[in-house]
Amino acid sequence: DASLVIEAATEDLGIKRKIFAHLERLCGPTAILASNSSHIEPEEIFAALAADTRARAAVVHYFFPAERNLLVEIVPGRDTDPAHTAALMGLYEEIGKIPVRVSGRFGYAVNPVFEGLFLAAALAVEEGLGTIKEVDTAAKRALGLGVGPFTAMNLTGGNPITNHSLDVMTSKLGPWFRSPRLMKEAMASGKPWDVPKRDEKVEMPSAQEQQIADAMLGAYFGLAGEILDSGIITLSDLELGVETGLAMKAPFSSMNEVGVLRALDLVTAYAAGHPGFAVPRCIATHARESRPFRINHVIRRDDGDVGAGADLRARGEV
Repeated sequence: DASLVIEAATEDLGIKRKIFAHLERLCGPTAILASNSSHIEPEEIFAALAADTRARAAVVHYFFPAERNLLVEIVPGRDTDPAHTAALMGLYEEIGKIPVRVSGRFGYAVNPVFEGLFLAAALAVEEGLGTIKEVDTAAKRALGLGVGPFTAMNLTGGNPITNHSLDVMTSKLGPWFRSPRLMKEAMASGKPWDVPKRDEKVEMPSAQEQQIADAMLGAYFGLAGEILDSGIITLSDLELGVETGLAMKAPFSSMNEVGVLRALDLVTAYAAGHPGFAVPRCIATHARESRPFRINHVIRRDDGDVGAGADLRARGEV
């Protein structure tokens, strides 16, 4: 008699499909069935379900740590009834989470930023820009992260899923994505990353830190721009999702802050040194027109003749 069931098994498609096959038999005909997958497309997870069941199935992706992180990606499939998607959005707003709607592409909207930034950090180490501690520290400062990319991997236990997901992204998202040599070595050793300890000061020449920062910013802006170009999420929701879910400076307000021309230069320089990394159309267009990104911080929803709005972040950037 449950009205909502959320599956949170490991990222194994076979296991997820087996669970939903059981749920289809056990649950009532109006129950919403949701997967807490972090990457797999709804069409893949729910492929074997009947059409009327797929209409009430969707991905509901919580972010680590799920009990404290407010972000939830709501990812309907092609067959998901819009009324059920709206119900999920309303539910998570009601219980104090921050839901953003995303179309069903592998990794959804926010994980390609998280995992892509780890890849950029690992490549910076491989290319000799700095040690793991130096890159972790410089990336944290440049991107306004709560913790650096390598530290985040240690805290979340994210090596196995990131190692797998980056390799899948090669075919799903683009050739730049792949699990780097550094990750393969870490997986083989089973050891955590050698990151700065609490209160440890990591010193490096300012020119070196700037080189690492430029690489990480170029990768960050390019990743966010590609996701926006893909059309799977709105600019404002991507801005909100990355800032909330990953605890870092939001991408498009950061581009506005450094200037869109400078942002384009950083992305272009990063793409020049990294085959398969694309320069997003949205950044190139805004730079060509010398136009900052417009970021709306009010979510508006119309119900008949009534308009409802929620001012999420009154920061004067609209």
